[in-house]
Amino acid sequence: MQSIMKSECPKELEPADRRTKVHLDLMRQEDNYSEHEQRQIPFQGVGRTLCSRTDATASETVPAASLKTAPLPATGLVVDSSSPTTSIQLRLADGTRMISRFNLNHTVRDLRAFIEASRPGGARNYLLLTMGFPPKQLTDLDLTIEEAGIANSVVIQKF
Repeated sequence: MQSIMKSECPKELEPADRRTKVHLDLMRQEDNYSEHEQRQIPFQGVGRTLCSRTDATASETVPAASLKTAPLPATGLVVDSSSPTTSIQLRLADGTRMISRFNLNHTVRDLRAFIEASRPGGARNYLLLTMGFPPKQLTDLDLTIEEAGIANSVVIQKF
């Protein structure tokens, strides 16, 4: 401020080339600077999905504590390593992503049982969709993973 009061260019604003002109506009204020009240940080709080939900599904929601982690399901689903296997990424409606290994002869019903075992007490009236355009509903529960074409793919759970 002292160099500005002397009509000199402050060292912080000096250009590398001395021939370049520096123009400085000042506004004189007698008031001391006061901090503004802190703004709220956006995108905090609870998220809501834009899908339509009925009262039946709203009452069957999963407790908030179980939404944080994806426990390993304790089902009778056994993966035989001697037969062909595949990885399927499951994107659940609560935002959890699980990657699990299945045999190609496992069915869509086994996939649903795996999801239901990983979320005990969760809603059972959901759809399974394949990732891609257009998404395909997996409605035939007796199709194998190979027949359904979901080997090494992403399956989405929607309510």
